[in-house]
Amino acid sequence: MIEINNNSPSPTFYEEVHPLPWMMSAWEKHTFISLLTALKPEAAIEIGNAGGGSLQVLNKLVPSVFAIDIYPEVQEPLKTKFPDVCFISGKSWEVLPELLKKISHEKIKLGFILIDGDHTPEGVKNDINAILRNYTPICRLVILFHDSFNPDCRKGILQAGWMDCPFVHYVDIDYIPGTYVNDIYKGKIQQKTMWGGFCMAVLETTERKETLIIHQSSQTLFKQAYKGSFYNTLRYRMHKLLNKLK
Repeated sequence: MIEINNNSPSPTFYEEVHPLPWMMSAWEKHTFISLLTALKPEAAIEIGNAGGGSLQVLNKLVPSVFAIDIYPEVQEPLKTKFPDVCFISGKSWEVLPELLKKISHEKIKLGFILIDGDHTPEGVKNDINAILRNYTPICRLVILFHDSFNPDCRKGILQAGWMDCPFVHYVDIDYIPGTYVNDIYKGKIQQKTMWGGFCMAVLETTERKETLIIHQSSQTLFKQAYKGSFYNTLRYRMHKLLNKLK
């Protein structure tokens, strides 16, 4: 008899090297590590540090790392684990302009940004715009946004000012698609919430000459998943409506 434990994380075979808890799927972890290994960025920014899962990878593979989180108490236990990381506390879209100004002034080759912080449409949009409006790349910059399969995150990504930044050459909301997840909603297990997925954007040092296309390569999958999801229920729509009226 085989026992199925849905709470047991699937092995990625990186657990011994990266033991900290990491809220990404196995395929997202493989993608994340492979990208960093291939890109070899000299500097990176992580927005949203949580338990240090993705930060432990950045710390191993990137020489210079800046970690941003709104909660100082989240960062405190991570500081002893990653003494070489520069930790910054505050609302990401408020502290990013000054950090990006410092990076530009010191001619640091920023090659990678992971955005995994505020998951509201406005917060997502603000994070992306703070980067696009305050930084001119001096080398190829890859931006990875986690949870692009979530409807709220997706809305914020699509509302961001990609077209206004001439250095953006590529955007795919579904570089890696997400999936259904059993999540906690108001203290109860909620089935068929939509999480995960990577949106990828690539900024180059030269201005683009052609019209930018915002790809949604798994849009059909997203629409089908949304139809059967928690977000398409009367309960959730009423919740959103009540929040707007507050």
